[in-house]
Amino acid sequence: MNEFDVRLAEVADQDGINKLIRSPGVKWFGNIRPKFRGKDSLFQAYQTYRMVALSRQSSALVAYAELRNYPSIAALPTDCWLEWLSVRYCLTLSISWLNALFFNFCIYKNEYSMVLVEIIKEVFYRESRVCYLIAVRTPFVRQPSHFIESFDDLEKLSEVFYPKEFSSEKNSNTQALYIVDRAVLLPKMTYRKALAEDNDDIIALQEIEMPELREELGDYYIAEEVMRQDSEAEKSFLVVAETSNQCEETEMVLFLWMTTDIDILFYVRNYEVEAFGNLVKPVDGKSFHYETIPVSSVQRRAEASMFTTDALDDLDAMTILGGLQRVDSGMSVASLGKMKVSSIAGTIVDTHVSGDNKFYMRERLYSKFKYILEKLHSTGYYLRNEENVINFIYPAGKDIAGSAARNAASNVFLLKSIVARQDFTPRLFNAIVAMFCAYPDRDYCIMLIAANKKANRSYVEVLQYFMPVVSRPSSVCNLAEVYITHRSTIFGEISLYKLQKEDVSVVHTLALGKLSNEAISRDSTASSFSYCSKINERAELEHETHVLDAIMKDVLENEFSEFAVFTIRCGNSTKSAKENTSIGFVVLRQFHSHGQLFDHYHLPKHDTHLQRLRAEIISLRLHPLFVVSADLIFRDLARKTNFYDFFFISPFEGHRYTNDLKKMMMVVEPKTIKKAPVFFRVPNEQKKPRNKLNLPSPNYSKDYLIIYRHKLNPP
Repeated sequence: MNEFDVRLAEVADQDGINKLIRSPGVKWFGNIRPKFRGKDSLFQAYQTYRMVALSRQSSALVAYAELRNYPSIAALPTDCWLEWLSVRYCLTLSISWLNALFFNFCIYKNEYSMVLVEIIKEVFYRESRVCYLIAVRTPFVRQPSHFIESFDDLEKLSEVFYPKEFSSEKNSNTQALYIVDRAVLLPKMTYRKALAEDNDDIIALQEIEMPELREELGDYYIAEEVMRQDSEAEKSFLVVAETSNQCEETEMVLFLWMTTDIDILFYVRNYEVEAFGNLVKPVDGKSFHYETIPVSSVQRRAEASMFTTDALDDLDAMTILGGLQRVDSGMSVASLGKMKVSSIAGTIVDTHVSGDNKFYMRERLYSKFKYILEKLHSTGYYLRNEENVINFIYPAGKDIAGSAARNAASNVFLLKSIVARQDFTPRLFNAIVAMFCAYPDRDYCIMLIAANKKANRSYVEVLQYFMPVVSRPSSVCNLAEVYITHRSTIFGEISLYKLQKEDVSVVHTLALGKLSNEAISRDSTASSFSYCSKINERAELEHETHVLDAIMKDVLENEFSEFAVFTIRCGNSTKSAKENTSIGFVVLRQFHSHGQLFDHYHLPKHDTHLQRLRAEIISLRLHPLFVVSADLIFRDLARKTNFYDFFFISPFEGHRYTNDLKKMMMVVEPKTIKKAPVFFRVPNEQKKPRNKLNLPSPNYSKDYLIIYRHKLNPP
């Protein structure tokens, strides 16, 4: 039984951690010297994870650990440790930028040496893609006993690697690596096809989260599904996962029910799946079938067609009560009976209007405002319905066009059910890996959650690796919520590469997105105002592309440019950028206006150590399938730039830039009462000759802004 509670460290734990560091009878490894400066210095340096362990019996803090995605070696740049490992060591392990974390510091009480195992397990459970934890032992030097490290307990859990210059006879006092392998430490799992005799164990597992299934389908529905012999039986695939307990007994911990029985046309008609290849395999120059499918879609109306004076005049003209519409445009009202209304009492104050007419005029005014308010509160005022046609193309194969050919071309499978034992839930990432291994010829996996049902615990846990699919306007009632993920999201490694000349066209393509090939269509069902959301969006993108061109030119030609541009790629992080697929880009620079921001927005007061470690994101584009990997992207960005606090500023007025990860950032709340007198001053560090880019600086005291923030650990 686990004797410890392991969790992330909080600011409130600083006293306990400081007391543990100064306690007798403790062991540690890592650099303990800075920890003796006091509790205020504990959380100054960035760490990916700060973990504390508490004894369940006494509730005492018995261990503290720091882990990071690069080693705590001052002379080693944060983005060079992989080259350092490959040059100095002959490693037999396949270590990359993203599958390893460094165990930089750990301290624990002597009598609780087993807490080390629990801390490492907790980190592996939190980081599904991390396979190795690495601790670096420095060469031994003579020093006081309270500075001497102890690797005895860690050595029992890890494999030790020595540098190439190591010699047991001539040079034994060298640096060393202690590498903990995930596959060795965590209990091994075995996946196999479900059998009829697994029926009782599977139903007992499902009954904890979904007891209604047993009532609905009976006591033997698993066995019945496994033993089906009809033509559709081969489309279902039932899998169980087993592990061994301390008594070497096999236990079932996971059940998966997958199927390829999917009506592709249903999802094409009712969901926005064009970005996912319409769930079929690419044609790639082969013969193909072609079908035309009418669909409906919803587009956001442009702000200019909703909130400008002309747009509101147009709204006023949509009712006869406001006056007569002009025949030419319909954008304004030629009212023959304007009236003067008191803004205080709401009464008609025109002296030339008789008392009887005032009653009818008041009723007419009330009806008009009621109509306008109802219109402003309706969804139809902000969204418009469009009827489109999709050219549905899929490989021909050996079948004629129809259901059989679509099934053969399908590139998706459905996760029908997933249930895990409660203690196994943190390892559900491995289950997703197993699912894609079961269907090596399919790239997408979808999940369905009924609109009127609450998702169970296992579904909620696994949804962090999926993204929602937008539904279309449809006549089908109670459409289920669809979530999708791609093979590359699970198996690919996301990494960032500095901008090169050949990446300029890649950034252009990613910045324009799907609008690059779209024709602008006019909205004939709305007002006659010649604005639509696509025109607005295209104008904003053209301006953003112009700014990006100037920034990229500055970065490529100026070694000391204030900007940094990275392409985001998926594939193998140990290989060059050309061998990885582009999925996004990010443009940022150092953020100099934290003082002004602090005066007018709610920000913590204890972040002074981050003064030169803050960045402003100018633009960020990312394929929607990889939004779930936001933490990995920010972490890798921090490793390459040494920025750990990211801001994104979105103004209500003026030009806006794109940030596809802003929903993964926190909105900073403005202060309700601003300081008086309001004063805004351009910081001294920005008083320099005007940059050719001429990016405007916001006035944090006057402008209407939405401020997004993502701060890496620590708290």
